[in-house]
Amino acid sequence: MQLDVLFASAVVVLAGRAVLGALALVIVWEWCAIRLTLQAYRQQPTRQERVPGDQVSVLPARRP
Repeated sequence: MQLDVLFASAVVVLAGRAVLGALALVIVWEWCAIRLTLQAYRQQPTRQERVPGDQVSVLPARRP
């Protein structure tokens, strides 16, 4: 086997592993972001849990 073919195949293998590693990183990152978003959504206080003195963000009325 020639040295250049061996080197080229090593580069291809390493590049493939880098791409798969980056893909795995992105998938795990998105999975964690979705879990945190869902967890934050589930833990929002209901109207009964709010105390009258709590500050609630209210958007101003939309004017036409």
